[in-house]
Amino acid sequence: MRMRLTGINAPRERRCTVEALDPEQADMHDILVRAQTLGHWDEGVVAAALIAAEFGGSLTAVHVVPLGLPPMAFYDPGMLAAAAAIEADRQMREADGHADAFRTWATAMGARHPVWLTATGDASQALEYNAGWHDLLVVRLDPRDDDPWANPGGVGRIAVHARLPTLVLPAQCRFGGGFDTVAVAWNGTPGAARALHAAKHFVTRARQVVVLRSEPEPLAPLRHAFCLQDWLARHRPDAQIREIGDIGDGGEPTGAALLAAARREEAHLLVMGAYGHARFSEWVLGGVTRHVLNNTDRPLLMRH
Repeated sequence: MRMRLTGINAPRERRCTVEALDPEQADMHDILVRAQTLGHWDEGVVAAALIAAEFGGSLTAVHVVPLGLPPMAFYDPGMLAAAAAIEADRQMREADGHADAFRTWATAMGARHPVWLTATGDASQALEYNAGWHDLLVVRLDPRDDDPWANPGGVGRIAVHARLPTLVLPAQCRFGGGFDTVAVAWNGTPGAARALHAAKHFVTRARQVVVLRSEPEPLAPLRHAFCLQDWLARHRPDAQIREIGDIGDGGEPTGAALLAAARREEAHLLVMGAYGHARFSEWVLGGVTRHVLNNTDRPLLMRH
């Protein structure tokens, strides 16, 4: 795998102007999204622009050119690599040409300070590089897409590498600018607390919030549990709590139970922690997260 980023490991951008931030917008969100398409904007980019407009936030789109090898004679690896580099450079120049159109469109959508970046190579690494100055990552999920970064495995890898709250939008869902009903998966773990905190802006804007509370995991000695009721009292005192009992300690049964509960509540967004256990290789995914990514029919807000 090779990444070619203009400068010293930096994404390439034709032009970037930075304006002074309004002090009253100190809580604004900086939204990051991977742009899959050129010439028209895919559903993930449209959703990210709508979210940026709702939060009064900025929007950064990253288009990643894959490093593919064109068909050539197998006995000439030098020419093969050179041809691949030339083709990647051509595609990056083509992508750069869409910067002005993106900024014009995103500004018209209501996003502040839109930025267009291009990179080559591994999409998860390109997004990880830019994640540090953003608050939310938006990705599109479509198992039928030929793009490997749109399938569940690719989306999971992006979420792990970026270490950002990640809004996952299934292809069959059309984002209209907000989530009326938000369901929060809760088992008392630090991961669940981080996911709830990451979703605060969606939770406070929703018409209805439902906490799907399962049996809490045992705490280590001398550690205090996060007080869910205190957090809800500060941010959503009208939230409803649904006891969903013992849904297992991980794996597909737990993921299936969470999705079933979210469907019963007719939730427009499911908030949950992601990959609570270490992954020793790319294909060893957390069972709950893997099942939910493979089977969800509604948007997810996950935090690794």
